[in-house]
Parts: sequence; structure tokens; C-alpha cells
Amino acid sequence: MRRETAPGTMVAVKLRTGTVIAFGVGYVLGTRAGRERYAQILRLAGRAGRSAPVAGAAGAVGDKARAVANLGVERARDAIGIRLGWRDGDEAADALALDLASTLNGHRH
Repeated sequence: MRRETAPGTMVAVKLRTGTVIAFGVGYVLGTRAGRERYAQILRLAGRAGRSAPVAGAAGAVGDKARAVANLGVERARDAIGIRLGWRDGDEAADALALDLASTLNGHRH
């Protein structure tokens, strides 16, 4: 709903002033309890991060991310090798499969 106003009225200024006042009140109320709440959130997050399920999941995600990165590097290396004639497609595919299997199993070759 749009309200018609006469030229020179201060409707927009009142709206901005109210927004600034509301923001200021929220800021003051938030900062009073903010420091204690921030410390509490940090403690809870630290405990959650050190819990066995979260730590195990983070380790698994890290391992899979490394495997994906290694796979990308191997694919790029093989693509360049094939294009430059250093290896044929079958040799590149075999090397890629071996590298992927060893990375996913946690072994280096």
C-alpha cells in the first residue's frame, strides 16, 4: 500500500531514523550479552570438534579430499602425457587406476 504525501514531507527520513534507532537498540542489547555468549559458543564448538564422531568424520573427509586432489593431478598428468606422446591411453588408465586405488586405501606407491 502506497501512501500519497505532499511534497516536502519527511516520511522517508522518519523511516530511516526509526531503522537507525532500532539498529542501535539491537546493537546495545546484543553487545551486553555478546561476549559471554561468544565464549560459550567457542567452548561448545571446541568440545564438539574434539568429539570422536566429528574428528573421525573430519579425518575421513580430509582423506577423500586428498584422494580427489591426487586423482585430478594424475588425470592432468596423464592427459598431458598422452597429448605429448609420453604414454598411451591404456598405460595412462592403468596408472590412474593404480594411483586411485592406493590413495583410497591410504597407501603410497
